Amino acid sequence: MSQELYEALREAIEEGDDVRAAEVARELVKDPATLQGAVDTAIESIRLVGDRFGEGEIFLPEMMLAAEAMQAFMKIVEPELEKIAGQAKAFGTVVLGTVKGDIHTIGKDITATMLSASGFEVRNMGVDVAPMDMIEAAERDGAQIIGLSALMTTSMPYQKEVIDLLKELNARDDYWVIVGGGPLTPEYAEGIGADGWARNAAGAVRLCERLLSSKGRPSTSEFISEER
Repeated sequence: MSQELYEALREAIEEGDDVRAAEVARELVKDPATLQGAVDTAIESIRLVGDRFGEGEIFLPEMMLAAEAMQAFMKIVEPELEKIAGQAKAFGTVVLGTVKGDIHTIGKDITATMLSASGFEVRNMGVDVAPMDMIEAAERDGAQIIGLSALMTTSMPYQKEVIDLLKELNARDDYWVIVGGGPLTPEYAEGIGADGWARNAAGAVRLCERLLSSKGRPSTSEFISEER
């Protein structure tokens, strides 16, 4: 029975059916033993959608619907997982925001959803976030990673400003800083001193996993991009 529910969940997410995803989630929470398998299935499905989006096989509206289906599933399942796991430590904490001067939110929000589904604690700061606000949130939440999104070329300098401000505060070694957004390139990201760049949400998850699995710290880590 659980395998049938897993398959139904996979289809709901890949087809962007949030109503069906919630229905399947309600069935799954009746048996706590199925929850971890369900989460694994959901993560695999949303990553597949992200990869298809990155390869141009599907378009932004389809990606958004899949993310909404994922959110509908997680909204029901997360409280039950917390009951089972208690205060289990997340894989890591990411503070994520669209930088000052930019109000684009879709890509950032999809990334936040996928990171949460992959076991990260995520603080979504929203849009038009000032550099110091990002840094203060990272310090307050004990984050390891600061994620900066920009879709406008006029707002891209604020990504560098966050990195420069960390250096001024002698806090650069405390965080990995990753950047993303439509106009960015790996060369630009490396040039401003970021620790990594990802083309899309699925890539951002893989990037965060690689950074937190590395033995180095930001000051010694090798720049990582999806093209290398």
